This record gives sequence, C-alpha cells and structure tokens, in this order.
Amino acid sequence: MQVVLSVKKVTKVYENNMRALNNVSFDVYKGEIFSLLGPNGAGKTTLIKIITGQLEPTSGEIRILGVSGEDLLKSDVRLKLSYVPQENIIWPHLTVEENLRLIGSLYKIDKNTLKNIIRDLLEKFELLEARRRLAVKLSGGMKRKLSIAMALINDPEILVLDEPTAGLDPRARASMLASLEKLKELGKTILLTTHIVEETERLADRVAIINRGEIVAIDTPANLKSKSCGREVLEILFREVDEATWRKLASIVDEKNIARAGDKLIIKEDNLPATIEKIRSDKLLYDKILALSIRKSSLEDAFLFLTGQFLGGG
Repeated sequence: MQVVLSVKKVTKVYENNMRALNNVSFDVYKGEIFSLLGPNGAGKTTLIKIITGQLEPTSGEIRILGVSGEDLLKSDVRLKLSYVPQENIIWPHLTVEENLRLIGSLYKIDKNTLKNIIRDLLEKFELLEARRRLAVKLSGGMKRKLSIAMALINDPEILVLDEPTAGLDPRARASMLASLEKLKELGKTILLTTHIVEETERLADRVAIINRGEIVAIDTPANLKSKSCGREVLEILFREVDEATWRKLASIVDEKNIARAGDKLIIKEDNLPATIEKIRSDKLLYDKILALSIRKSSLEDAFLFLTGQFLGGG
C-alpha cells in the first residue's frame, strides 16, 4: 500500500507549556478514509493545522507524498492536498457556480475543462439546482457541501476534512455523509477528524483514537471493537452508581471489564448470560437497575474501554 501522508513523532507544546500533542505517529494510505476520532480538545485541529502547514510542530515530521521538511516549503506538493476547516470559507455574495469558478481560475484550469469539473461537482454534491443561488442564502448543509466541492476543484491527491458535519442538523448530516460515501467509492484519499462515532463507523477504513494529545490505538473500526470489548457487551443503566453499587458489581465482574458512562455501565465478558444471572441473584444490586441488555459492541464502547472516557457527541 502506498503511503501518501506520514505523521512521525509529532509533538506540539505551546508557550504556556501546554502540551497539545505528544509523540503522534500514523500513516495514511492512498485511497483510504482515515479518521481521527476523539473528543473536542483532544488535539485533532492542532494536528490538522500542522499537517496543512498552518502551525509548526515543536518536534516531529510531516511527509506528504514523500516530501518533508524544508523541501515541503519549496515544492508544490501541498497543492495536491486540499483542506476544509470547520468554518466554511466561501464568498457569500457570489453564486455557488461563481465560487467554484473563482477557485478554478486560481488554479489556472482552462475554461472548458473547468466547466466540466464544475458540472461534475455540482452533481456529486447535489448543488446543481442551487448553482445560481448566492452562497449567503444557502443552508448550513449546502454551504458545507460547497466548501468541500471547492476543495476538490483541482482533484487533489489528499482531502483533509476537519469535523465535516459540524453544526449540521440530522438531515443535512445524512446528506453530507452520503456525498462523502460517493467520494469513497471513487477512491479519494480522505483524512477526517470527528468526535461522532457513527461517522467513523460508516466512512472510515481505519481510525486513530486520539485523546489528550496522544494516539491511543489505530486499527479498522471492526478490529478496534473486537480487540477492546468483543462482539457483544452488557449494558446496564442504574438509578445511581454509588460506591456501594460499584463494589457489589466489582465482586461479580473484574473491574477491568467494566467501563462507566455516568449511571450507565458497560461490561465485557466471555459469558454475558452467566454474568446477568449472577447480577440477578443479588437482589440489592438488581433492584437498582433501570434497564439491562446484551447488544452488539460499538466503537463508542471501544473508545470508553481504551480511554476511560465517554465520547458522546452527535
């Protein structure tokens, strides 16, 4: 597999000695969607800014299409990487089509070729009917789609998306994910950041879980789930998880196999039905339970067991 983006031992320490990133390393392969999954404040945006040349790392190296260091400054290789930040960067008083045409002219794409590219992007992102509408009058979801379409005007080798569905309502988010799936089908290499598990499970070929500036694990979504918590988990919602409740449960299940998200506990065990019977046999413990069920494990569960934190978001 061809590595198109390599992050090697990247650390970022700000002047106030706040360590935003610590020894972060990973590779992104050609044609894959690679997701950086972590909560807000985990260091995702800082890392993206370093990758895109907006910030200098304190130490470490970024290699894009085999080029790194000072050679990146001299080379036009960064033109082969397009970046869409969380905030939409569009010209509000130009139409959708004019925004795309302006970006294309900056890349000096000839008019006939540009016309075909714009038509293709308008169709891919379902913006054809809105092509003559002023950008300022677009919905949040359509503005987001326009931003990504503009980033694709020069057919970059790598597309970097920082929280691509940030601020979108459920309907607009679903439409955006469908558009990104079309790019995936075309084999576009995408690095995306998100704090939303469902996006990663739906889109990503591989995921790096990032927490407090460090990479905790890298694997496929399926492998992260199976290695961290197995195929199924037991989910228990208590009225309240006080110290006595925790001690009772810990006498039945090894503490390392319990993860907590508020008053909800997730348990991973080889024999979950047997675990349920043990819990039911303890009347004082069982009476504190509001809901109990065995379900398929999720990437949310994997994150919880790997970091001890509930990712949440949505």
